[in-house]
Amino acid sequence: MLAACAAALQMESLYAAFLTPALTRRWLLSDEWTEGDAFSSTRPLLACGLIEFGSSANASVLEALTPLRLSAGLLADLRGGADVPPDLRGVLRPLPGGGLLSDSQQAQLDGLNGHLHAGPDRAALLFGTNTGGMLSLAAHLLGREAHLLDLPNLAARPADEQETLLRALRRDTRLRGARLVLDAATPLPDAQPPEGLVDRVLDAAAGPVVIVAADPLPLDSPRALVSAGVGAPTPAEQRERWAQALGVSAEQPLLRQLGDQFHLNLDRIDALAREARAALSGSADPSARIERAWEAARGANRRLMGSLAQRIETRARWADLILPDAERLALEQIAAHVRHRSVVYEDLGMARPGRGRSITALFSGPSGTGKTLSAEVLAHDLNLDLYRVDLSSTVSKYIGETEKNLRKIFDAADQGGCVLLFDEADSVFGKRGEVRDSNDRYANTQVNYLLQRLETFNGLALLTTNLESSMDVAFMRRLAFVVNFRAPQAPERERLWRGAFPAALDTSGVEFARLAAADVSGGNIRSVAMNAVFMSVARRVPLDHALVEEALHLEFRKLGRLVL
Repeated sequence: MLAACAAALQMESLYAAFLTPALTRRWLLSDEWTEGDAFSSTRPLLACGLIEFGSSANASVLEALTPLRLSAGLLADLRGGADVPPDLRGVLRPLPGGGLLSDSQQAQLDGLNGHLHAGPDRAALLFGTNTGGMLSLAAHLLGREAHLLDLPNLAARPADEQETLLRALRRDTRLRGARLVLDAATPLPDAQPPEGLVDRVLDAAAGPVVIVAADPLPLDSPRALVSAGVGAPTPAEQRERWAQALGVSAEQPLLRQLGDQFHLNLDRIDALAREARAALSGSADPSARIERAWEAARGANRRLMGSLAQRIETRARWADLILPDAERLALEQIAAHVRHRSVVYEDLGMARPGRGRSITALFSGPSGTGKTLSAEVLAHDLNLDLYRVDLSSTVSKYIGETEKNLRKIFDAADQGGCVLLFDEADSVFGKRGEVRDSNDRYANTQVNYLLQRLETFNGLALLTTNLESSMDVAFMRRLAFVVNFRAPQAPERERLWRGAFPAALDTSGVEFARLAAADVSGGNIRSVAMNAVFMSVARRVPLDHALVEEALHLEFRKLGRLVL
């Protein structure tokens, strides 16, 4: 067949406009070929995209007048063209060589290699949130001929164009030996399920195929398929790599937290370590190197999070938090769990089987009682960024959109460096009623997906609600902490009033004990203090008690409360 194609290539300039199916049989094919058989859509010439028919207005004269031509992809191959034929550009590209693998990832590679190359029609499904690690593993599995198929791009094409591309893939994997890696981790347009298109590609392609996906897929392919979850290197492996790349001792206390908080592949660790060392201009102080690497990793995570959630500047400290002792102790316990989980989970062997290293807490209570402020304090104390996710705006009425939105957020946050704050958790985790229609069933699917991601999340997730009584009981059982914020009492309100004004401002004329008698929350106190200061500046008068009382009365009116 290749010899025939080479002969056709030599005669291309002469016969391009005249070579028809009838002439082709007489010139290239023996008489033993049955009429019409060679050019059937199921035969290799067309099924593998080796040839194409020219245009013809009358199907009845196909044999006599319709010219044949070699496909652009085959011509490019015969001429020694680029790695990707012209007819596959846009959906296919060479996959760069695999990066560094940790010992745990190398063990996965060895096991998958034995399956994938044991027969001609084998496939491996890699799933998880570590897309970079999965692609690196796929490149190691398939070698130099690995090519990444952009499945979302293929799914966006019209049906007839998809069929043309699948024929080209059939040709490319047979003639050129290209090996396919299918990107099923990126959501398809219009929330299409990926398994149908994956099955079609598996049917068309020859040789071993690797699929990367966020979750296991219910495929219906006759290929022998093996599935494997792929994560980042273990925290211990990451600590060892950080120590080597930064040139510090693995016993450094800060290094344990660095390897535990961030979840990165070895190549990424090397790149961030180089960035940290370059920024320090050769400083040999181990602590400084680790701290700079921490900031470099935080910066990398900020780029990943982008505009997926709102980043909150965390200036609040423990001293700014005025809470009863029980609530403050609960917050300190949350911080301790984040800092020391590697000791408890790894050294002491108390890891939770089948679950991630997530720590999830619910902050409940009325508005203005310190829920968001507490989240700021925790994030600042842990040296992490705080991102607010508004669940009420994240949830979509369109099927699949909610999961897509949440997947993007969790996939970015999984690499570490941030605390996720989910506002209005009761909008999603409210008590579920009876399933009466498809909308109720889909709402439950959304809740189940969020629960699953919260459990496998590698960081700290904080959820807030004003209505704890409306929360689903099944969800409440999954929480590590529940902190109830209540309205402050008089002694706490006096401390809040005193801390609400800048230290440089003269507040000697303000009677804080009298103000503490007003039953308002910390948020209202901050609002009153801000308004009083603006009134003082605008009127060019000193801040005194009467001015604060006036601002307090305005706050009462805003709240719809009686002013005495």
